[in-house]
Amino acid sequence: MNKALNYLGIARKSGGMETGEDNSSGLVKAGKARVLIVASDTSEGAKRRAEGYVFETNTVLVEVPFTKDEISSISGKSGCSMAAITDLGLAAAFLKALAYENGEKYSDAYERIEALRQRIEKRKEGKTSPLRGSKTGIRRKKSV
Repeated sequence: MNKALNYLGIARKSGGMETGEDNSSGLVKAGKARVLIVASDTSEGAKRRAEGYVFETNTVLVEVPFTKDEISSISGKSGCSMAAITDLGLAAAFLKALAYENGEKYSDAYERIEALRQRIEKRKEGKTSPLRGSKTGIRRKKSV
């Protein structure tokens, strides 16, 4: 079995992936989706709608080399042409596996999601500073 498909299965089991056009578009519009996956045998109209969903968002749109049937067998729902991955780490691992197996076609998408992941990690490091948000110094007693 394909390693990238295995990551889709892990994302589904962990709750980090939603399937179907309605669920996926809702996550993209809410800003929670990191990667929007479109099957290779999806209609042109659905591909155009997917491009409209991710327009002016940070969501990466990827047309995967898998068919609807392959995505459906992993997700457990029939006829899935779109899926949205919300977990950033799984999205990066999925795109890394795709880039490794299929070469240059998916390396740009992997680099975008990896840059986003590093930016978020850097932001998290700043929030964990021991003095950030805490009051320092001597406090005066309140007068009654």
